[in-house]
Amino acid sequence: MISPEKTMWSKIQLMAIARGFSLLGTELTIFTLVFREKEMGPGAVAALFIVGTLPAIIFAPLAGTIADRFSTKQVIPILSIIGGAAVFAQSQRLDTWAIFTLLFIANTCASVIGPTWGKLTPMLATKEDISRAMGTIQTYFSMAGLLGPVVAGFLIKQTGFQVTFIIDGIFTTLIAVLPFVIGVNHEPEALKPGEKTELTKGFSFLMKTPLLRSLIILVFAMVLCMSVVNVGDIFLLTDILGADSFIYGVVGSCFAVGTLLFSFYAGTKKLSPKMELTVLGFGMAILSLSGLAVGLSPNYWIIMVVWFIAGMANSTINSYGVGMMIKVTPHAVQGRVFAAFGSIISVASIGSMSVAGGLIGLFGVREVFITAGILAFVGFLIFFPTVYKEQSKIIKNG
Repeated sequence: MISPEKTMWSKIQLMAIARGFSLLGTELTIFTLVFREKEMGPGAVAALFIVGTLPAIIFAPLAGTIADRFSTKQVIPILSIIGGAAVFAQSQRLDTWAIFTLLFIANTCASVIGPTWGKLTPMLATKEDISRAMGTIQTYFSMAGLLGPVVAGFLIKQTGFQVTFIIDGIFTTLIAVLPFVIGVNHEPEALKPGEKTELTKGFSFLMKTPLLRSLIILVFAMVLCMSVVNVGDIFLLTDILGADSFIYGVVGSCFAVGTLLFSFYAGTKKLSPKMELTVLGFGMAILSLSGLAVGLSPNYWIIMVVWFIAGMANSTINSYGVGMMIKVTPHAVQGRVFAAFGSIISVASIGSMSVAGGLIGLFGVREVFITAGILAFVGFLIFFPTVYKEQSKIIKNG
C-alpha cells in the first residue's frame, strides 16, 4: 500500500469538506425526488431507490477497474461534469422514465468516482493514521446526512423542486477541480507486456483474503437483516406509535447525530490497532441489536435513544472497519476492492428492501423488526470471531 511519510491533514480536511458538500447535494436530490415522485405511489418511490442503487452493483467490476487503471485527474473531472449535467437536467419536470434514466446516469458516474476518491486516502495518510482520516471524512459525511433533509425540506417549501437540483448540480460539477486544488493524483502503474487488467480482481481479492472475506460476510449478513428496519420504521413510528412527520424526521436525525459524534471522536483520537478492533466489535454488536431494540420500543422517545446509539455504532464500521480494509489492500487493486465491497453490500440492501414490505404486511412490523434484530445478532456471533482472529494475526505480525 502506498503511504506517505507524514499525514497531510490539510489536504484530507479539504477533500473531506468538498466531498461533504457533494454528499449534501446528493441528499438534496434524493429527498426532492422522493418528495416529488411520491404522488406516483410507493412503487415509484421504491423504484427510485432501486434504480439509484443498481449502478453500484452492475458496474462494480468496471468502476473499480477504471479507478485503478486511470489517473485521478482524468476520472474525476470527466465523470463529475457528466454527473453534474444529469443532475441539472432533473430540475425539469420530466416523465418518470426520463427521471429514472438521468438518476441512473448520475449514479453510474458516482459508482466510479467513489472508488477513485477511496484510492486517494491512503496516499494522504500514513498507515497509522488511516482510521483517523476515515473518521475525519465520515464526520463531514455525517454532517451532510444530518443537514440534507432539513435544507431540502426548507428549499422545497420556499422555492419548489428546482433549486435543490441546481445546488446538487453545482456541487457535483465543482468536484471536477478538486484533484487539481489539493494537488494529489493516483497514477496507475503501466501493465507489463502481455499483462491484462482483471475486471473481477476486487471480488477475488475479497474472497481470497481471510480478514476481508470474513468482514464482508459479516457486513452482508447485518445489512441483509437491518435494511428491513430502514424500510419499515416509518410504519412503526406513524401507524403504531402516533408520530407525525416532524417526529419521524427527528428520529432519523438522532442516527445522524450519533454517527457524527463518534466520527468526530474517531477523527481526533488515535487508538491502538487492538483497541480499534475491540471498539469495532462492540459497535457491530450494538448495531446488530438495534433492530430488536426498535421492535420492542414502547414509544418513539426510546427509539430516538436507540437510533442515536446505533448511529455511533455504525460509525465504528465506517472508521475502523473500512480502515482495516484499506490497510490490507494493495494500492493497485483498491479501486476494484472498494467497488466490489460496495456492490456486495448493495445486493444485500436491495434484496432486503425488496421483501421488507411483504414480510411486514404478512407478519407485522414489530415482529419483523424483532426477528431481523435477532438474526443480525446471531450473524454477528457467528462471523465476528473470525474477523477478530484474522485482524489479530495481522496486528501481531506488525
